[in-house]
Amino acid sequence: MTEKKRKLAAIMFTDIAGYTESMSFDEETAIQAVQRKRSIIQPLLIKHNGVFVKEIGDGTLSYFNSAIDASTCAVRLQELTFDDTHLNIRVGLHIGDIVFDGKDVFGEGVNIASRLESLSPVGGICVSKSIFDELENKKEFNGTSLGLQSLKGVGRLVEVYALQGDKLKEPDKSKFQETKVEKHSDEEVPSIAIIPFDNKGAPEDVFYSYGISSDLISYVTSAGLIRVASLKDIEKLDYDNLDSTELSKKLLIRYIAQGTLWKMGDMFQISIELYDTKESRILWSDRWQEQWENLPKIKNNLSDGLLKALDTKPKVEHKEDTTNPEAYEFYLKAKHRYEKRETMEDIEISRGLLNKAIELDDNLISAKLLMGNTFRGMGKYDKAMDIFTSSLKQADELSDKHGMGDSFNSIGAIYFHKGNFDKALESSNKSIAIADELNDKYRQGISLNNNGVVSQNKGNYEEGLDYYQRSLEIQEEIGDKYGMAVTLCNIGHINNLKGDFNNALKYLEYSLKIQNELGVKWLELETYSYLYNAYKNLGKVFDLNHIHKLIKKTDNIEFEINFQLYKLLGDVTYLNTVYNQLQKKSDAMDKEMKVIYLGYPLPKEIIEEWEKVNS
Repeated sequence: MTEKKRKLAAIMFTDIAGYTESMSFDEETAIQAVQRKRSIIQPLLIKHNGVFVKEIGDGTLSYFNSAIDASTCAVRLQELTFDDTHLNIRVGLHIGDIVFDGKDVFGEGVNIASRLESLSPVGGICVSKSIFDELENKKEFNGTSLGLQSLKGVGRLVEVYALQGDKLKEPDKSKFQETKVEKHSDEEVPSIAIIPFDNKGAPEDVFYSYGISSDLISYVTSAGLIRVASLKDIEKLDYDNLDSTELSKKLLIRYIAQGTLWKMGDMFQISIELYDTKESRILWSDRWQEQWENLPKIKNNLSDGLLKALDTKPKVEHKEDTTNPEAYEFYLKAKHRYEKRETMEDIEISRGLLNKAIELDDNLISAKLLMGNTFRGMGKYDKAMDIFTSSLKQADELSDKHGMGDSFNSIGAIYFHKGNFDKALESSNKSIAIADELNDKYRQGISLNNNGVVSQNKGNYEEGLDYYQRSLEIQEEIGDKYGMAVTLCNIGHINNLKGDFNNALKYLEYSLKIQNELGVKWLELETYSYLYNAYKNLGKVFDLNHIHKLIKKTDNIEFEINFQLYKLLGDVTYLNTVYNQLQKKSDAMDKEMKVIYLGYPLPKEIIEEWEKVNS
């Protein structure tokens, strides 16, 4: 598939209001009006460096290299036709992508300019924020805001302005209330659950809705001061059978975004609804169609609309993953297959699909990161490291900050699994620096918590506690209760390691309180094992039956928890299990790293205890 030429341009759409009606009763006058308009606009385009594309009945489509040229041309057009009763012209201007097809152009930028023109009053000019931002400091231009407008049938939310001037008709703002979207304005941090879009197409097309929803959650999560329910937490719920109030309570969010996606031949039909559970009202809803070749843009446009409605602006815009719809389709298929994997065959099929995506677009960093994760998940750390290191270099060359941050984070995780804690901290700190630069609060909180775990494993308890506290502050700022439960548990554990058992109790009990509120079960055994060990050290009674019930309900107990259970229950079975887990982990390391790793506090304590018991 040959990619079409694209360009960022200032697009101007014009038409004559009432032209169709005029044609029905005075065809000659209507035709003369179009001819007069043509004779005026053509010289203006030449003078202001515009490119005429085509006439569409009484309308015209043109584009410019700058917003200044486009706006000057539009204003002059209205001035020259101000006194002509037959030339009731409306103008819409927008900066966006245009795609060339011979001498014709099309694309979402054209669609938005066309919708802005239809919003414009007769004799007026409506422009998008992308245009107005370029004009704001130019004294020859003035404008008034019409608010955040839903461009129905286009699937976009656009901040719209009307230009002002002596010979420019200003709009009646009351007429714009119906399509205006009221943005989040409370002091509370906006919180949202993006429910996986409902696939209305063939069952085998479910990967579109699943993959786009997953990417959309990731995009919105990284936008800054915002809290987004994770896909994992959403999928734990029977969300199809829960109403908005129940979803809001279970996920601790205010806004709910839901939608449908239906692939019909070479078209997608999409719907979106953004609901405010606090005010019990729909903020934004729309239904529209997208060409298949716009597949990579769907999540970008949806995230743009959601973030505008939630009044959250990313500090750095996400780079477009790819402009190649075939590459993105293979990536979405791979992502769905891997996330829903049941067998090794699923993983191999996922890798094959990712290879096809990368062959079509070698700059598709998200596909490379997913490829690395398929190997990391199987413990093939060297192969995963090669992929993540390569993706980091490429993301850097592409100035893709989000890709760089994710690559550093993945590299840090590999170093942690391999026992190289110094390198793990180094990579994680680079990831945090990028998250700071992007104002990505969620990833800041996660990475700081990870650093706490690494420092704790090194035996640097004060440093670990500092990382945990910084993580907790961010999680409290954005209201991330799930993150808080994990971090509070970790703070309790590190206080146990320091011998500050009373302080440990405070944090562990707070963590359990949040877990109970959220219905979190996977963290219970870990938290109670720390809590009851604190009780034991303080001479307090703890519930043996309760801990045994939790053990029975938990699969794949991690080696550190097994050691906690040994210290709590005195059962040598747990000591033998953790010793074997430790040997397997350390045997996968090179000799030098193995020596360093086994000298850290926890591995050293496990080995000494095992040798003492078995001597």
